[in-house]
Amino acid sequence: MARSIVILFFLTLGCPTLWGADLTEIQEQEARAIEGLLIAPCCWRQPVSVHFSPASDEVRADIREKLASGLTREEILDSYVAEYGERILAKPTTEGFNALAYYLPIIFLIVGAVVAVVVIKKLRPQVAEPAARPASVKVKSKYAEQLDRELWG
Repeated sequence: MARSIVILFFLTLGCPTLWGADLTEIQEQEARAIEGLLIAPCCWRQPVSVHFSPASDEVRADIREKLASGLTREEILDSYVAEYGERILAKPTTEGFNALAYYLPIIFLIVGAVVAVVVIKKLRPQVAEPAARPASVKVKSKYAEQLDRELWG
């Protein structure tokens, strides 16, 4: 009996899934993903994941605390939006006025392509029709026939 308890004890130490190492790794991956979705509240220029400041360090620690307490990604993001407003989000929502951030580039691309096609067609040189052989003027000289043959074939 004691032997089986010792074997079970060593198997438990050797298997990290039984004592929660995988759960911590999953939480760490989730924390890094959430860090990429939030802007650093000190200067509002970079995501928390790449920004180095005391404010972003506090956000990183707070994200890990909230994940450890059992909050989901959406709940954590909602709590930051409630505290700082939508400005904290690295990717704006697709609702209301923020939808313009997603649709205006597509609209400008289409309008720009149409304008480019119209301008290119207008700037393209026009193909001139070959000149017709003048029939009204006849010059009698020794070189006129030779010149006529060379010009008009």
